[in-house]
Amino acid sequence: MKFALMRAFLSLILVCSSICHIWAKAPETPKIVFASGRDDKRDIYLMNPDATQQVKITNHPARDTSPVWSPTGEQILFASDRDQGQLHWDIYLMDADGTNVQAVFAKSTDRSQPTWSPDGKQIAYRRREPSGTFIYIGTIDGKQEERVAIGSCPTWSPDGTEIAFVSGGREQKHISILSLGTRKQKVIFPPKAPPSWIEGRVVWSPKGDKLAFSWLHQVPLKDFLNTQTIYIVNRDGTDLVQLVNKAGPKATSPIWSPQGDALLYIHEQRQIFKIGVDGKQREQLTRIGVNYLGDWFDPTYALPVSPQPQLLSTVWGEMKRK
Repeated sequence: MKFALMRAFLSLILVCSSICHIWAKAPETPKIVFASGRDDKRDIYLMNPDATQQVKITNHPARDTSPVWSPTGEQILFASDRDQGQLHWDIYLMDADGTNVQAVFAKSTDRSQPTWSPDGKQIAYRRREPSGTFIYIGTIDGKQEERVAIGSCPTWSPDGTEIAFVSGGREQKHISILSLGTRKQKVIFPPKAPPSWIEGRVVWSPKGDKLAFSWLHQVPLKDFLNTQTIYIVNRDGTDLVQLVNKAGPKATSPIWSPQGDALLYIHEQRQIFKIGVDGKQREQLTRIGVNYLGDWFDPTYALPVSPQPQLLSTVWGEMKRK
């Protein structure tokens, strides 16, 4: 009987190891992941939400950017042009400490702007092709890809049912939402088609009821670049709120806090700032380099989408009692 229990336990370990990537460890405290151009190259960094402990976790001659946490915090997706044989970006995966870097897809092509599905099994991303720029969905093992929309900058909704992305022409950008169940999409903002520019990702609030984005809508657009700033809108396109003052330089790349009470964004010589959703308590977090925002992880709000190694002792205890 003991031999049978031990064999079952070892089988459980082998199964979990294959699923959990040998149990890559998530941060135990909240961490912000971002890219920064320091030391004459662009690498991925981590820091605490109060800007302390800024640590570089990639060290490669290529440019690394667009880092995003997996739902459990165990891994990070990012885009890089480190494939020296190609003249484009592609998507890579690494553990939370920067180790075990690997390409997601076996065949390289121009992919960037990755985002995770809430269950951690799929990713969405932008893919450039000769005929245009498209939103794709792929499995995290890189074995399957599917084109789902024309556009860029996808972000997956917290409930996993929709993807928000940027659609439209060169000077008539829109926020669109794609239903993954029906494959139908709808423009939600702006409600008409005035000249406008939406830069970077349109990001969901943790509750999925609001979207944050960087918008420029004064024409001619080229004369008002410094007025581009951060806005929040309901997921149906209503109740537009300007969060950051327009008094230049432009503000871009918003990222929600896991609690939904604050946002990060890029401002003033490409430094990272934090601001409350009420527009108060503005704080500068970085002061060197050219910075590119990524994602904010808090283990308190992490989703348990994969087997957790710390649960094995509980499982083993239950098996022994039986």
